Amino acid sequence: MLGLTDSAVKEFKRLISDSKANGSGIRVFTSGGGCCGTSYGLDIAEKAEEGDTVIEKDGLKVFVEIKASVGLESATIDYITDGPRKGFTILGLQQSGCC
Repeated sequence: MLGLTDSAVKEFKRLISDSKANGSGIRVFTSGGGCCGTSYGLDIAEKAEEGDTVIEKDGLKVFVEIKASVGLESATIDYITDGPRKGFTILGLQQSGCC
């Protein structure tokens, strides 16, 4: 099952709170593919869609698209602040090599 670090949960909650969207959680979905593997996207969502897996941690709901759940089964979403780099990253992602 997809994991979430405490820093990712904190940042997701901040984004939802600051957003003007009517969101109650974060949706993780596949956003493409290609020779280097699948890409994933994140968005604020109001509710789960049919087939989504719902993960809850510290009051945050994460809705994982069924296609995304396969590739993210043993991964963890983290939020990093490393100098000028800030953003979400997926740790432990199993990807095939690029062409």
